[in-house]
Amino acid sequence: MSRRYRAALTGYYGFGNLGDELLAEAVIASLLRCGVPRERLVLFSADPEDARRRFGVDAVNRWKPARVSEALGQSETLLFGGGGLFQDATSPRSCFYYWALARLAQLRGAVPWALGQSVGPLSTRAGRFLTRDALKLCRVLQVRDKTSSAVCASLGLSAELGRDPVLSLGGVFGLPEFAPPQKAPVREAASRFLVNLRPCGAGDLPERFARALSAEPDLAPRYAGVALAEEDERLMSDLVGRGCLPPMPIERVRSLEDAVRVWSAASGAAGMRLHFAVLSVMARVPLAAVPYDPKIESFAEACGVPLWRCGALPPPVPAAFPASAGEEARAELDAFCRKGLYKSPSTR
Repeated sequence: MSRRYRAALTGYYGFGNLGDELLAEAVIASLLRCGVPRERLVLFSADPEDARRRFGVDAVNRWKPARVSEALGQSETLLFGGGGLFQDATSPRSCFYYWALARLAQLRGAVPWALGQSVGPLSTRAGRFLTRDALKLCRVLQVRDKTSSAVCASLGLSAELGRDPVLSLGGVFGLPEFAPPQKAPVREAASRFLVNLRPCGAGDLPERFARALSAEPDLAPRYAGVALAEEDERLMSDLVGRGCLPPMPIERVRSLEDAVRVWSAASGAAGMRLHFAVLSVMARVPLAAVPYDPKIESFAEACGVPLWRCGALPPPVPAAFPASAGEEARAELDAFCRKGLYKSPSTR
């Protein structure tokens, strides 16, 4: 007897972080291209009402175990749909939650698979055990950076390296996708310079980066803060209030449409979040990235943009991606999706 859903999607969905919502959007778009209709998808979210409205798929509250278990019993597969789900930088709770989902899926007959993962850092024995035990069940395991691939190898897991799924949304800015830097659109020198800061544990990296931004008198009048999550907005407002950042407008970007509007008016960008960097690359806005996490360093290396570590802000540059990068990202993601949907069940 066939099940109601082809895939149940899980990730850090419904918490107001644009990067995670874009991951869901990219993966759902790929599943649709692979022939899965929306009515055969269900998404586990902290805000299921918003998920239904945003993506047009069924949604279940991720915090209600009975409803999650019921959905897994009605689904052929469980898809870990992108992001840094398996990490214990703050505590092993994230690892435990997604491990429990993987094991529950196995009990309910839904085969786990994973796309667009950043695996690690894993500094605890519990985090490493839970991550390995969950991901070994995945019949497809795709990671989005070399660091994650190395972490998987250290756990005895075989992972396939690919791009961040959000890159498959290329073209939304109305530009030829990822054209070479010399063909980037000309923007007015006085247009906005986008900045993004986010909390990152107990360190003082955001404050040090704020001081570096403040030391750029020619750029400071053009700064526009871009918040991809509520915590970004709070942090940047606090840094402006304390005089660590120059006065600037701060905009909360909640959707891909918001991003198109904001990045289309920008001449440069410098920031911390991975998907701030990804959106800058997609919009062909010159970028300097801040490596608060290894995944940022891997992405910056892949697209040839400078990293700020200390001292003066390096001059942002356009990403050195080939013109076909968006199309290639879509083809790659679709290939992984077909493998996850149609590959015979197995364990790692």
